[in-house]
Amino acid sequence: MASVRETTVLIDLEMKLYKYRCKIQRDIDTLVENKLFAPDKNNLNDPTEMCVDDSEFLAFLEKHKNHSLEVKLIYENIKEFTRTTCGIFSLSKDVKNELLWAYYADGHKGFCVEYDSEVIMESYNYGLDPKSNYSKSFPLVHRIVVDYSDSYPLLKQEYLQIKGNNMTSILTCLVGTKSRRWEQEDEVRLIFNKFGSTELDYRAVTGIYFGVNFGDESRKDAVMKKLQGRGVNYYQMAFESNSYKMRFDRIKDNYALTPRYVANDLSYDNISWLSTPDENAKYMDLAIQALEIVRKEPCINQITSCYISSSPNPMIAIQTFVNKDFDTFAVKTYRFDIEKATNKIRLRKFQIL
Repeated sequence: MASVRETTVLIDLEMKLYKYRCKIQRDIDTLVENKLFAPDKNNLNDPTEMCVDDSEFLAFLEKHKNHSLEVKLIYENIKEFTRTTCGIFSLSKDVKNELLWAYYADGHKGFCVEYDSEVIMESYNYGLDPKSNYSKSFPLVHRIVVDYSDSYPLLKQEYLQIKGNNMTSILTCLVGTKSRRWEQEDEVRLIFNKFGSTELDYRAVTGIYFGVNFGDESRKDAVMKKLQGRGVNYYQMAFESNSYKMRFDRIKDNYALTPRYVANDLSYDNISWLSTPDENAKYMDLAIQALEIVRKEPCINQITSCYISSSPNPMIAIQTFVNKDFDTFAVKTYRFDIEKATNKIRLRKFQIL
């Protein structure tokens, strides 16, 4: 029997992941609309998705049924979540895989999107509280490195102890294990809390790679024009001379001088100021700088309040309401540290897994 890797895979928090695409107009328009689509289990291309050997686990529960009802309920709930609710966004760690270009990018006539997975994780998991019980602070998206095996993964009892990173183990078992024949895909999956179309922080899209057979320059220009101002890098795929090995070459962005894309333009005229008048006066200039940053942030629809604290370490906290795709955590708080020596602000990173 196969067993899911025993230790949590450490993932580079700046990992770039790749999505091969073939329907050019549809897929580019999805990026323009700041969306991604995470299908459910029934819309994946592998009929053995989520096959798991839970026979020993279920036999153990039956043997100890007087003391295992809670564990069994947890398992049933997670299994139901993976099979009917969650969305699975499949990506690869490899942009130079000629087979993936052939299979998923229309025989090299499509393109490949480069995503910064840290941006996606942070844009969804901002509501995590590292001091809270994990089960009460459930991430909206998990990042799972797919495991490959010759047999179904063996479900182990310890995977159901939902503490720390055990959720990664059970999701790898239930959603992130595939036949070894798929190993060439070098897959990483983002597991969303629901399937379907969902909002995307546009800054997660960092590159577009045009296939060897993508077409003439006018088609590339059309893509660049639609994504202008977003800081996307562009590359042309090619084969090394006298070799099957692929490479990519950076190419010019025809719209590099376009003004920066702005995802939002919110007002903060009527927000609540929650700090004392003295603190407001002391750091008002910096608070306005912070509000000017937040008002342009994607995936939020209202700025509600600003709080300035001078002790123990000066900081600014700005509360916002998020868009509906993120409404499990309805409030998103942006926190800025104030550096006294330089009189500058620095946005804190959000807690992610």
